[in-house]
Amino acid sequence: MKNKFLLLLILGVTFFASCNDDDDDKTRTYNGDKLTLSVSGIDLSGREAVLDGSLLTLKQALPGEGETAFTITREGSKITGVNSNANREVTLNGTMDGDKLGLNLTLKVKSSMKAKWSVKGFFFNVEPQLEEGDEKDVVDFVAQMAGNLVPMLMPSISFEEDGNIIATYIKDMSASTPEYINSPKGMALYNVVDNKIYIALNIGGIVEDASTPKATTSSIGRSDYNPLQSLISMAETGIPLYLRDGEMGVKEVYLDRETLLPVVKMLPTLLATFGDQLGELKEYVTGLVQTLATVIENSTKTELGLQLAPYTETPTPAANVQSLSKMIENASLKFVK
Repeated sequence: MKNKFLLLLILGVTFFASCNDDDDDKTRTYNGDKLTLSVSGIDLSGREAVLDGSLLTLKQALPGEGETAFTITREGSKITGVNSNANREVTLNGTMDGDKLGLNLTLKVKSSMKAKWSVKGFFFNVEPQLEEGDEKDVVDFVAQMAGNLVPMLMPSISFEEDGNIIATYIKDMSASTPEYINSPKGMALYNVVDNKIYIALNIGGIVEDASTPKATTSSIGRSDYNPLQSLISMAETGIPLYLRDGEMGVKEVYLDRETLLPVVKMLPTLLATFGDQLGELKEYVTGLVQTLATVIENSTKTELGLQLAPYTETPTPAANVQSLSKMIENASLKFVK
């Protein structure tokens, strides 16, 4: 009798142990409040992780990557893993607590974009070439103004090894003495995939007030269309910018027509919502934006981007910085006339 009881006890323990092993082998999906994910100090929400044995697949964890897979090692509740390619290495550290998964990814960029760059210029190319007229004047005006102002407003940008983007920009255009500051970490994350650089923005609640735009009478889009939704989604998962080499070590980073269209559709709505802050320039800026929107929509090819050169310490002329606001205002009023 005792032997039978002992046999049943052994069989029972074996049965329950095998059930637990089966549970461990089941594919598990973590999302919503079951998953917390951080990449290089930037907290990401709305992501998903699928665990299949020792293979953990993260969806849209890195800008420009639909899936990133890790073969994990477990030690108690802690898990670790590494995923590497020619452009970057990602180290995973996490914890599994019941049905919850907490992950921290550390990005180490290996691409040649990992550097500090001087912003040398701005370009706005449209095909087919515009003939003489209002639309060509607008495009030429924007290209010339931005070409002068962008390097002055943001003289340098750094693509950090941990995937963060740090921009150096002017603090106050009206200040008598120019002062430049750096943007904080955790605002933008980048990742290089093939010939593109994907940038994800940590927008959080920045656009919350604008996420339900007012009706607009603009010819771009419909009054019931929320143009921010597609842009928000793109900004959180990675805005694709093309990369190409220029002369003398210059890199050209630019948006194409397809990426610009959601932005074009968003701008009239934002102007309708916040345009009053522009004061007397509201009517001018609205007309400018509508013309640019029409040009981009009717084009077969559009490129809007920056020319980046290896960083050198080149101070911005104080006189130019001090008169930035006046320069913009005078140029705008001149163009209106």
